[in-house]
Amino acid sequence: MGPSLHVRRISAADTMEIRWAVLRPGFPRETAIFAGDEDERTIHLGVFLGPKLAGVASLYEVVSPAEIPEGRSWQLRGMATVPEARGMGCGQELLEACEAEAREAGCDLLWCNARRTAVGFYERAGWEIIGAEFDIPTVGPHFRMVRRLNQPARRAV
Repeated sequence: MGPSLHVRRISAADTMEIRWAVLRPGFPRETAIFAGDEDERTIHLGVFLGPKLAGVASLYEVVSPAEIPEGRSWQLRGMATVPEARGMGCGQELLEACEAEAREAGCDLLWCNARRTAVGFYERAGWEIIGAEFDIPTVGPHFRMVRRLNQPARRAV
């Protein structure tokens, strides 16, 4: 049996190394700093594989795009796991913790701009694509996705 997984709140600064390495390789470190990171309402979570931080995600209270269904929503952003921890359940554990935080705060849904390569991961967890593919300059193709929090999560198979 391998190291245990656990998720806990972390600081914005704690997210930087993984965000930068995984989501912004080849770009300046400051491109991994997001608007709202230091807002007192923003929640940063880390998944730990034993004692090592293996993944990060952040939840933001922001104005939702027009296509997001009505209700209280938060944006999930900056979700990333280190390559050596992929396939070990870190992403799923982290996503479930994000959903639980949002539910506990009274949110109706979470939304994110998912990279094309991550769409299957989110779909397996019960997230849905809304709208057409779009491009984020320097990052690439994305889909807007939502997770209605009043529906049970699907488990990856």
